[in-house]
Amino acid sequence: MKIFIKGLGTTNRKIMIAVYLWLINSAFSALIVAPLYFMFKGDFSRSLMGEKLLKGSDLLWLGDLLYKHRNNWPSLLGSLIVTSFLFLLLYIFLNGGILGSITSQEKKVCFSSFFSDCGKYFWRFLRVFLISIVSYAIIFLLLGKAISSLLKIWTKSASTEWPLILSSNLKFLLFILLFSLVRMFFDYVRIRLVVEKSRKAIRATLLTFSFLKKRFWKAWSLYLTIALISIFFLVIFLAVSSHFPGVMNLFLFSILWQQVYVFSRMWTKVLFFSTEFHLFIS
Repeated sequence: MKIFIKGLGTTNRKIMIAVYLWLINSAFSALIVAPLYFMFKGDFSRSLMGEKLLKGSDLLWLGDLLYKHRNNWPSLLGSLIVTSFLFLLLYIFLNGGILGSITSQEKKVCFSSFFSDCGKYFWRFLRVFLISIVSYAIIFLLLGKAISSLLKIWTKSASTEWPLILSSNLKFLLFILLFSLVRMFFDYVRIRLVVEKSRKAIRATLLTFSFLKKRFWKAWSLYLTIALISIFFLVIFLAVSSHFPGVMNLFLFSILWQQVYVFSRMWTKVLFFSTEFHLFIS
């Protein structure tokens, strides 16, 4: 709890990190959404269907839209793949700014120093990302196959659907927990690289094993606590969004509410790193 409070204090003192993340995320999202926006505008502006969409009608129009633009989908799919790859690089790039700002002794975070840290740690974090991809593949292929085999033994002789339902949910939960473990582990690898001012990603990965061996339950419980906060924000967002009537006068408010949720995700991301940093140096 002491570590969590310290991380919470650092996150709120350096709230500009979350603001920068939100601004950059919004700008990048706008670039992705713009082509689709102009497509929809060209098809539905000044039309009866456009008015119905604002009132929350069904999506039967989607079939007509897909058919009309059937020849454009290969290029749209290619654009989606390219933008996804660019977003992945941006994600790695921004992690450097987050950790550089958190570990900095400066009380205030300015945009120039944030971007400087993004570039400073990009190549180190890119190597960590490549190592993590291999780790994800090995863990999920090997452990995933073992988990599936064990659950099949349990459900093989099932006489009702309940064992199958429980098995499916249990498998999903186990995969989520495995994912959280791997992600948490490589968070500490990145933190080690920044704190020790090291460029050796493989060495930092090996040293992180011994670090977490002594603090595993503390680190994981801290990680899961913040994950629950993230889930809480999602539940609040969905609960409020479900009560939005599909009318024009609340359309802009709906967009603003979505941006509030996006900002909460950026804030939670900083909170993850802040608490992990304080655990690392404790």
